[in-house]
Amino acid sequence: MDTSASSSCLDHLQWVNATDNITRRIASKGRGMREQIAAGRPRDVRLDAAIEEATISLLAERGYSEMSLAAIAERAGTTTAAIYRRWSSKSELVAHAVFRTDGSDVVADTGDLAADLATMIRWAVDKLYRPAAVAAIAGLLSEPRTQRRANTSSALAASQLVIDRLERAKRQGELRADANPTVLAALIDGPILHAAFTGMSGVDDSWIDDLVRVILVGCLPDAHATGAAVAPRDTEKLHQREELARS
Repeated sequence: MDTSASSSCLDHLQWVNATDNITRRIASKGRGMREQIAAGRPRDVRLDAAIEEATISLLAERGYSEMSLAAIAERAGTTTAAIYRRWSSKSELVAHAVFRTDGSDVVADTGDLAADLATMIRWAVDKLYRPAAVAAIAGLLSEPRTQRRANTSSALAASQLVIDRLERAKRQGELRADANPTVLAALIDGPILHAAFTGMSGVDDSWIDDLVRVILVGCLPDAHATGAAVAPRDTEKLHQREELARS
């Protein structure tokens, strides 16, 4: 082989290797800079709140299918890119904004079961008894099954926290030994969803007290159940509400 050709080939290989090393160093430095920027730029909670508020208001105004991320971004004064940095899809944003399953308003545990049930029902009323929640549920149910499963995972986790709270109450003798905490947890949200979807009026503090009483009368230990029976005037109020809902 010609010595000059061999030397030229070697020089070329050395140049390629050097270039490749420089490229790798630049790429590595770029990744480090991006990680530094990401770590040094905390999420703006005010923008999170603005996006969530815009989502809720547009759901009530337009419904799920007619609401776009572009419209949410415009209402919130931001960009769709900023939304995608926080939530991977419209359905994930809607589930988070409407149902707030990762907030502090999921489980009440003060040691007073009746008061805690009333608090949890009141929180559920705030979340579910509004047009945005009805639109969100209808829209999320129209998503593909895999998407629905992803969006309900946080709701299931929140429901389990409530079930755990009721399990503790049962162990402490506040509920009958054969009471089913899973059924009781469903009784917190179920009547509210029924009221929301049927347009029932009168969902107020008195309605919440009635629901707590209905739940507890069926599950309190026998020694307490007699004294906790619903008074005639409370039964009459409940019938009046049912008549009003049907009219």
